[in-house]
Amino acid sequence: MKNYALIVDVDKCTQCYNCVLSCKDEHFESDFSPISTGCKELGQNWLDIKIVERGENDQVLVDCWPEGCRHCADPACVKAGGGAAYKRQDGIVILDPAKAKDEAIAGACPYGAIVWNDEKGVAQKCTMCAHLLDAGEREPRCVEACPTSCLMFGDLNDPDSKVSKLTAEHPELAAQTGMVRYCNKAGRIIAGCVYLSEKEVAEGAEVRLLDGKTVVSKALSNGFGDFRFKNVSEDAAYSLEISYPGRSVAALACETGKDFWYQEIYLK
Repeated sequence: MKNYALIVDVDKCTQCYNCVLSCKDEHFESDFSPISTGCKELGQNWLDIKIVERGENDQVLVDCWPEGCRHCADPACVKAGGGAAYKRQDGIVILDPAKAKDEAIAGACPYGAIVWNDEKGVAQKCTMCAHLLDAGEREPRCVEACPTSCLMFGDLNDPDSKVSKLTAEHPELAAQTGMVRYCNKAGRIIAGCVYLSEKEVAEGAEVRLLDGKTVVSKALSNGFGDFRFKNVSEDAAYSLEISYPGRSVAALACETGKDFWYQEIYLK
């Protein structure tokens, strides 16, 4: 029995929207009952690009990734659907278009992945292109259309599959239980800009990130004086030490659990 997984590598998403367009192309005006019926042309997507901005002023990072139904290990829609939703043995969660006639089922999803098609009076969502997989295709349309391998699909029960190998390599993937799993999402960020004077930035300043007295990471400020630490622990009360030849060491504290963006750090 197959145990499907869809891995989303956030680092590789470029907001090209190929996945979104291919999903719409596959399902608009297409009836694949009993798996799905056609989606709306405008205003609703079963898959979309989520965009998250972090930071402020000149220190801004933008993360983006495809997001739709997660095909959860313990789906809330199955519990609330009164038989309209069911989970297949391969892990795919389906909304039966003949039964999903109650708009309330759309509100059962904690991720907002179920939409209400008011034209057809039915709740709908991503089916992982189950109709294609059942016909022998190797992957959903969104995966096929992705030009950067941000989306990777396969069978976790196959030790030679790409998704099995990636899951073995990345603990954050192994810890996730749904079919759709994410890696390389940006975590907490600590960044700033180092100056020698109001008119001169410090290129090549050594910045040390400390947890207590332990140095957990190092960085050098770039030609603009900027440095950045990504994906640091949310729980640690970090501090920074910044050194530069001929200048005193600067020490700064970072509050637990928050992103820090030091706009101007002057070395004496």
